[in-house]
Amino acid sequence: MLTVYVPGPAGLYSFPPAPGLPVPPEVVWIDLYQPVTAEVHRVEQALDIALPTREEMQEIEASSRLYQEDGAVFMTAVVLAQSDTEHPETTAVTFILSGERLVTVRHAEPKPFRAFATRASRQQGLKTGDVILVNLLETVIERAADILEREMARVDAISSEVFNHTPTGQRRVNQAESRDFQDILRDIGQTGDVASRARESLMSIGRLLAFLDQGLPSQGQEARAQVKIMWRDVQSLLDHATFLAGKISFLLDATLGMVNIEQNSIIKIFSVVSVVFLPPTMIASIYGMNFELMPELKWALGYPWALFLMLMSAVVPFLYFKRKGWL
Repeated sequence: MLTVYVPGPAGLYSFPPAPGLPVPPEVVWIDLYQPVTAEVHRVEQALDIALPTREEMQEIEASSRLYQEDGAVFMTAVVLAQSDTEHPETTAVTFILSGERLVTVRHAEPKPFRAFATRASRQQGLKTGDVILVNLLETVIERAADILEREMARVDAISSEVFNHTPTGQRRVNQAESRDFQDILRDIGQTGDVASRARESLMSIGRLLAFLDQGLPSQGQEARAQVKIMWRDVQSLLDHATFLAGKISFLLDATLGMVNIEQNSIIKIFSVVSVVFLPPTMIASIYGMNFELMPELKWALGYPWALFLMLMSAVVPFLYFKRKGWL
């Protein structure tokens, strides 16, 4: 889909250009979302540049993502998309500065693009491609910061759940009250996935900003100053993302440790139960022998005595384990 943006009295207004007609000269932003071949050729003819293909956009070499060609500046960054869903993803977005125009090529719908398009319709002063690019990148960075803040709050909630100990003297009465570590591990995995993708996006944006600082025209001093500020913001967000990754790794280790503790508790209970019932089993085995000369067999109180011995041999170890706090 091809959408063009033109400066207006209140801000940028967009419209899809009529098929077959050239791109209007007053256009300052050309947005290509999942473009078809005809739309790509149309923009290439209008700007006399060659747009990168989807495969070229996914190249990881710096020389394939940041370069100048045919008088235009080509910059490709990774942007986080679908971060509010269970299947977040990163998508490559190419920003092209060609004269006074900005061209964006993307094959996904990151939320910052919709947010910026809405805000740009009410924002004046967006009259050149470099200014639009700087404001668009600022929106992308703000979105990344919001995602990291959300994931940090989520990690804090998970941490409280993992380390939420039952008060002394209170025991869980059934298995339903115990923590479901499988769900906790799933939440940690999803949070780690989003955090790592956000860090990947910030790293690519940081490289883009460093390259953009050298590629902006000399008259764009205000835009260049804004780029430097955004670069510092990206570096601080990267530090925050690194801290978040470390905390997620700690929570993962702690959760696995909690799982091992609960498993050991279950094994301990089985061990104690087996020890408790071992003496009664031994007594029952003794009186179940088929020897002919056993005095207790002719004793009137032999049967109650055997039951009493089995009961006491079970109660005494149980009380001992209870006193030691092993149960």
